Amino acid sequence: MKVQALWHYPIKSLLGETLQKLEVNERGVVGDRHFAIANEQGKFGSGKNTRRFRRIDNLLALRAFSSGDSLSVGFPDGRRVDVHSEDINGQLTEFLGQPVAIVPEQDIPHFDDGPVHLLLSSELAKLQSLVPDARVDERRFRSNIILDAPEHASDGDLIGKVLTIGEVQLEVTHKTERCRMVTIEQDDLKFEPEILRPIAREFDVNFGVYSKVVRTGAIEVGQDVIIS
Repeated sequence: MKVQALWHYPIKSLLGETLQKLEVNERGVVGDRHFAIANEQGKFGSGKNTRRFRRIDNLLALRAFSSGDSLSVGFPDGRRVDVHSEDINGQLTEFLGQPVAIVPEQDIPHFDDGPVHLLLSSELAKLQSLVPDARVDERRFRSNIILDAPEHASDGDLIGKVLTIGEVQLEVTHKTERCRMVTIEQDDLKFEPEILRPIAREFDVNFGVYSKVVRTGAIEVGQDVIIS
């Protein structure tokens, strides 16, 4: 396997950025989901309702832009507002139609369920074959690392394995449970509810895997992946 693509999402549940290189520390991908949008009850905006998260519509119409130490929110009309701006919360509240505030991570990570999220190209191809009329795109699944995997490879093959990518080691812990987020319109991807049906039927509602960090360092596109 090789690293096919790398992504990070500086603000949870907003559109992210594709990168050529990621830094990984004990927490996970550096800067990934470090900020979140919280409602009046302090629940973090997401595509689903859980103990910690609340569904907030139109989050995927917004994009996080990072450059060095700066981070801004991009709005559909082209505005970019720094996360530390005095009026960022007001602009987000107006756009999302409810009182919200952008907040940095504190004691508990903003991750849904695991530090580093991986997808296999082989599983993406398999899902596409099950819904030929839909557009299965890696952006729908919001993973950090896309692995260029042989056709026969599956998520289950990686559970309990250690992936060595350059100086980084990741231990794959469990599969990624999916929700309606994978169907939502974003960028040039339209709303396609049929994508979730085969994930439920053929993949037991799981698609992708989570891993924890065993050894820190940098990961770059094109690097080989050693499985042990």
